[in-house]
Amino acid sequence: MKKVVLFLVLTLMAGLALTGCSQNDSGNAEATTTQDVATEAANNDAKDDADDASATTTEQAASTTAENTNSGSYDFSSYEERIDAVTKEVNDAKTSSNSSTNQDRFFDLKQKIDAIDDDLDSLDDTFEHAYESGDMNFDTYKSRERSIEKLEDQLDLAEDALENKFGIDD
Repeated sequence: MKKVVLFLVLTLMAGLALTGCSQNDSGNAEATTTQDVATEAANNDAKDDADDASATTTEQAASTTAENTNSGSYDFSSYEERIDAVTKEVNDAKTSSNSSTNQDRFFDLKQKIDAIDDDLDSLDDTFEHAYESGDMNFDTYKSRERSIEKLEDQLDLAEDALENKFGIDD
């Protein structure tokens, strides 16, 4: 009887020890190449565009009116250009067999990505302060906030591609 109980306890312990330790590769694989990341980005952009298109005409008209009457629309093109440039650098970056060289390349590009991210955060704080002080209405603030979020999403994709390319998860 003791042997049966001991066998059951050991079997139960072994089953519990192995639970949650297996890999689940069904659809949870992370993009491993810049092409996978780009495809993922295109799918996300298409979904975002579909979500944006489903907004009501009244809401869009109110947002446009608010932007025009409240300090005008903001030009994000300099941030878009910087993000495009760093994304191109990430895509063009070559890995080497020397881990030190790879690490240096990774951190140089990571530093550029972080600098753009810091600038976007600062801009976001500026808009938030303008809204809280009453210098900007809510619709304009939310519109600019969404624009910043889209730029940050693009920057995150570039960072993911960088991490995947060099095999470094920062």
